[in-house]
Amino acid sequence: MFNALKSLRTQQAPVSSIWKSLNHTGPRSFHAMASRFAEQKSTMQPVRPELGASSLFGDVTSHVNEVPVEQGGKATIKEYQFSTANFKTSTKKLRLLANQIKGLDIQNAINQMEFSQKRPGKRVMNTLAFARTNATTQEKYLMDASKLYVDRAWVGKGVYQRRIKTHARGKFGVMHHPTAHLKFTLKERQPVAQEAGRATRRNIRGWKQTKKVWVPLIEDKPIYNPTRTYNW
Repeated sequence: MFNALKSLRTQQAPVSSIWKSLNHTGPRSFHAMASRFAEQKSTMQPVRPELGASSLFGDVTSHVNEVPVEQGGKATIKEYQFSTANFKTSTKKLRLLANQIKGLDIQNAINQMEFSQKRPGKRVMNTLAFARTNATTQEKYLMDASKLYVDRAWVGKGVYQRRIKTHARGKFGVMHHPTAHLKFTLKERQPVAQEAGRATRRNIRGWKQTKKVWVPLIEDKPIYNPTRTYNW
């Protein structure tokens, strides 16, 4: 048994010989490793991003390379969104006022709400005037008041308060007090290029300016689902 262990000990290399072999290979300093890494980096091929890869500064370069409007570039459309607080009215009643001011100039919309007989009209009028002041004075927007118009207007439902409604013979019911709010978006009206040779028409419902050419009715075409009224 001792002879087997002695033979195994003689087969293993001593630690001193291993340390000498490591030192014999050459100095392993920081400068040597840095020079070796620089040589490997020079032989490596640059890795290019694949198609569709996005850069962190892609958005910044797109803004830097923008062409001004005076030189034929695209004009950035600003918009300002504002909302009223929840107040006592229903969405059905407030939606009538939202449809009324939609598409109007800001001053025209304020005038319509000033002389409106609807109760929420005063609240909407004050909100429109406050939103116009913010859109024209805040540094983030600085919009032109003469070009502002109401681009969109929509209504949202608020909290419905519940109250007890007493009845006869000790009975009671539940009545609801609805609240609603109005949101709208203000934009600057852009000039529309008018085509030469086309007269202006009134933009009312059912009569809009289109580019379709009038085609006469074909007499041979059969009429499907005719109306019940007589056509003169």
